[in-house]
Amino acid sequence: MGVQSTASAAEYRLSTGDELTFDFLDDAELPVKATVAGDGEAQFPLIGAVRVVGLTIAEALEKLRNEYRSREILVDPKLSLNISTFRPIFVLGEVRNPGSFPFYSGLTVEQAIGLAGGPQVVAANASDRLIARARLRGEIEGAVSEIIHEAVYAARLAAQLKASGKIDLNDVPPVASDYVKDVPLSGVIEVEEKILKADLAANKSQTQILSESIAQAEGGIKILDELVVQQNEVLKNTEEDLARIGVLRKRELNTESELSRAKNNASAEKAQLLQIFATLARSRQELSELKLQLVKLEADREKEILTQLQEREIAIKKLIATKQTAEEQMLLMAAVAADESKKNQVSYTYEIRRNPVGAKPTSLQASTLTELLPGDVVVVSIAGM
Repeated sequence: MGVQSTASAAEYRLSTGDELTFDFLDDAELPVKATVAGDGEAQFPLIGAVRVVGLTIAEALEKLRNEYRSREILVDPKLSLNISTFRPIFVLGEVRNPGSFPFYSGLTVEQAIGLAGGPQVVAANASDRLIARARLRGEIEGAVSEIIHEAVYAARLAAQLKASGKIDLNDVPPVASDYVKDVPLSGVIEVEEKILKADLAANKSQTQILSESIAQAEGGIKILDELVVQQNEVLKNTEEDLARIGVLRKRELNTESELSRAKNNASAEKAQLLQIFATLARSRQELSELKLQLVKLEADREKEILTQLQEREIAIKKLIATKQTAEEQMLLMAAVAADESKKNQVSYTYEIRRNPVGAKPTSLQASTLTELLPGDVVVVSIAGM
């Protein structure tokens, strides 16, 4: 039994992904496009972002008029607002090409299935089914093997984070834990632990090199600090000598050349002190850079490992979905093969899953003639399955 889903444009409530056409009716400018973003807002001329998700076109238009009035941009705004492109619909289940497809007014379940390539065709004869089952078994076994590999890979990454030289299967992502139970994994773990040890050794080596360089830089700075103390003492003595020679010169108890040499000595010692200060500043800068490199090395490594861990979990979930799809197809083929006399009488059921803005999600049984709304999900199943 079908359900009527037709809704007038006046009743439709805007949702994320809808593309709007907006226009000032009293100017010569061309209309502009505005897309309802993930936060429920769309960008409009002169006023920027306005939240329109969940509103009808009439409600959104009135809200825009109020915005232009309240901001004193327009006194009597004459506006036009229409939906140019609706959010897509989705077709899943027993169709050739499941996925998302553009919505247009009057789109029915039958037309949506046509966009998805039509219903999935059941294998026509026993030999075809045997080949298909063999292929599906291969897909399932391959998916399981990949899930196990990705799970141990993830456990190895967790060991890298903990700087442990051993892989702990308790660190396997929960979604894959059942796949590694009671499975011989010694060969896989052995390979992953070799990779683990190589990574830890490389990281230890890099850390040690930087740590030694930091220690050397700190030692050099300590020596320079001592040189500063010594040079200050030398400079102090030199300046005292200069003062004493200057006094003697005023009393003409020494020569002008002696005074000149004393001044030159004082200038040279000051220059030497400044040179030490310059070297000390460079050394401290180099030390800071080395410490920054050490911190960055650890931060970059942790970020890379966490990113790879996230990728492993995503890969595992995709593999599990692939395995489940293959298993479902095998069950479907078995059910069809169990009653060969009915292979030409296969019928389908159609479910519409709808998630209206501001309302509870609903699930509706539909017919091929049922009209769809933007964002609807059509699930095609074989009757009785």
